[in-house]
Amino acid sequence: MFNQKPQDGTVGKQAFQAGQQAEGKAVADDAVGAGRKSSEDARRARFAQYLGAAEVPKATVAAYFAQMDHISSLLQANKTFQAWQELHTLAAYREIDGGISQELANRIESVWTTNRATMGIDRTNGELRKDIGTANRNADLISDKVMQQQIEYQRKLNDGQRRVRANPAQGGQTPPNGIPGYYPRNQEQAAPSTAPPTISGLEGKLEMTEEYLKSMELKAKIKLNELKQQKLLDQTEVDFGKYVGTLYDTGRLNHVVLAADFYRKVFQEGDYPADMADKVNAALETNRQVESGVEVFRYRVGRGELSEASENLETAFSLNELNPAVLGLERSLKEKVADFNRKLSQARNLIEARDFGSLDELLAQIKVMAPDFDASKPRAIVNAVKLESKMRMGKAKLAAQQGDLKTAMAEFQAAAEAWPGNPDLQTNAGTFFDTQDVKSQSLAEFDRLVSDENYRAIFDKQLAFAPAIKGDPKREEELKKALLAIKDAEVASEKANVLMLAGDYMGAWEAIELASSHLPDDKKLNKLRADLSSRSAEFVSAINKARDAEGRNEVGFSLTWYVNAQRQYPASEIANQGIERLSKKLLQPGA
Repeated sequence: MFNQKPQDGTVGKQAFQAGQQAEGKAVADDAVGAGRKSSEDARRARFAQYLGAAEVPKATVAAYFAQMDHISSLLQANKTFQAWQELHTLAAYREIDGGISQELANRIESVWTTNRATMGIDRTNGELRKDIGTANRNADLISDKVMQQQIEYQRKLNDGQRRVRANPAQGGQTPPNGIPGYYPRNQEQAAPSTAPPTISGLEGKLEMTEEYLKSMELKAKIKLNELKQQKLLDQTEVDFGKYVGTLYDTGRLNHVVLAADFYRKVFQEGDYPADMADKVNAALETNRQVESGVEVFRYRVGRGELSEASENLETAFSLNELNPAVLGLERSLKEKVADFNRKLSQARNLIEARDFGSLDELLAQIKVMAPDFDASKPRAIVNAVKLESKMRMGKAKLAAQQGDLKTAMAEFQAAAEAWPGNPDLQTNAGTFFDTQDVKSQSLAEFDRLVSDENYRAIFDKQLAFAPAIKGDPKREEELKKALLAIKDAEVASEKANVLMLAGDYMGAWEAIELASSHLPDDKKLNKLRADLSSRSAEFVSAINKARDAEGRNEVGFSLTWYVNAQRQYPASEIANQGIERLSKKLLQPGA
């Protein structure tokens, strides 16, 4: 904001370094304890939304969790299918359930579908086992046939040998061709054939081998089907276990316990898997902590300890926002926490903007609202910066008395940077340059700048003007007016910078716009306003159109554009005041 910075090692340097808004925000958060539990922006936003929402009716909460207990009882009685049907009734409580029970029912149905698929595999394996039995019986029959052929062959072979011994060759004659047992067909008594039935015997053995291989192939198919079946069952269990983990990770702790009970019944397990058991136990313990935290919250609110009570409720909400104790908490109690948090947010913004005059009053209000609030940190910051600003002004006065204008200017600028709203800035300015013999020139220049309403130039040269106009009530009043105008402009600039860092460009533009209404020709404000206008073009356009229409007394058209602007930025002071002003005008008789 200024060309000079506080010197190294000072309290002001440590607390508020110029241009380092992030550090200032951290100091402000630490001072009021704004980030003690909900440091995540998303969770903080959800908690704020919860505080502003009406409580879920106690009858609805009671009915929902009674239904959940009923389902658990059905599972304990081994009425799994009936319990599954009741999940659809539980899912009808959309405000609490959010469709989770319906998804759980779908998961269970998917498990049963998988079981039906495995039953199909069982039927297939049954058919294969029948085929194996048939193949085995065929092999046994073929084996018996082959064995009978072998026996018949052996019998005929033995009969042939006996006949050989009984034929004429037994007298010592050698059969023709010298082949034992061989006799030509034209002989009167030929020996019977004893050769084995080669073709039919070979076919029998091949058929038997084929049936045996078929049996082995069918057994292999059964084994593959059993492996596939086991894989399906194992994957189904793993997937359901992961789903229970997802419920736990997303804070659906009541459904964690319910889903785990379904797991045991659906998969016919006596105990939970180790990881699931840990999550069930953690969910039960967390719910106990939440119920205890809400109970402590109620107790502390009753004692007026709103700061500690607010922390208890925020902790309980972060643990399980779907716990019945959290869901059913009365709106009147939540509004107390919301009002307290709103005051803390205002205090944080004032510290960032260095508006310590307003901060003192706000801290007093917070202390009345929450007597247990520890204001020591913010007050320590305020007191330290105020002390530094006073010391800087003292150094500036001493330097001016010694004729060291450069040092006096540096010290005064440092004092103003440490505390822009210091009420002593303009009153002490008159004592800085008593030793400077520039009164006549200063007065002429001062009068010219006042005539031009160039308050920025008066502010920049206030140390030179103060001694010259001392004792002149009219000029002193003009100087005071200029300093106050610039002080408001600087505070607005600081506020705009804070809002810009938070991404609130429309709020930043409005802060500068409101300040510019009192200082329309200030170059710094106009430059900043022009830059912000481009970043909030639609909102600025809506405000300008509303003002133009209002100037032409086109009330309806103007009101439409103010409402358009309010829709884009609900916190807009300009839009809200315009709507209120024009609404009253429309409601006046004869309007």
